[in-house]
Amino acid sequence: MATEKKKRSPAQIIALIVIGAVLYGVGCFATMNIVIGTATLRPAAFISCLWGILFGPWVGGAAAAIGNTFISDVLAGWFGIGGVGGFVGNFLMGFLPGLLVKNAKKWPQVAFWSAFSCIPCAACIGIWQQIMGINKFWAIAPIVFLGNLPVNAILTPIATKLLLPRVIKRGLYWKKDPDAEESDVAPEPEPKA
Repeated sequence: MATEKKKRSPAQIIALIVIGAVLYGVGCFATMNIVIGTATLRPAAFISCLWGILFGPWVGGAAAAIGNTFISDVLAGWFGIGGVGGFVGNFLMGFLPGLLVKNAKKWPQVAFWSAFSCIPCAACIGIWQQIMGINKFWAIAPIVFLGNLPVNAILTPIATKLLLPRVIKRGLYWKKDPDAEESDVAPEPEPKA
């Protein structure tokens, strides 16, 4: 029997976006002293992917974009037109894993799509910074990519494994329970001899 996913209220969705934005923004701000050129190594970057996988692509994307731009950048004094690329790139880093991970209990999927999301994030930041004359694309995009890649590929699967059962139990997971989906498949009948 299929387990119905519970419908979250608009208030719960807004609360999840706000909580994710605060965790992501403060986490990124708190670790921004780990500088690589003109970018920072961001141990909190995995929160954007985690939020998208657990709570849905729009929740993850919004939390990452808001947290990066309106919390981390404001606290750092970097808020301005130069942050548009970061807003879009961080949105994609939270949105894409939520959209593309089909089963959050399969850690290779979680690791792959979380790592993959670093590419469009770095591209958006690199393209925007080049358009604005802040940096050359090839000077910043690889640094952003490499700053996000290890934490997204390693910490997102660990955090997903630890938090997914609790999120499902509380009815906040945005999809059906992955265990219920697997048990819905009827076993193939054995051939008669």
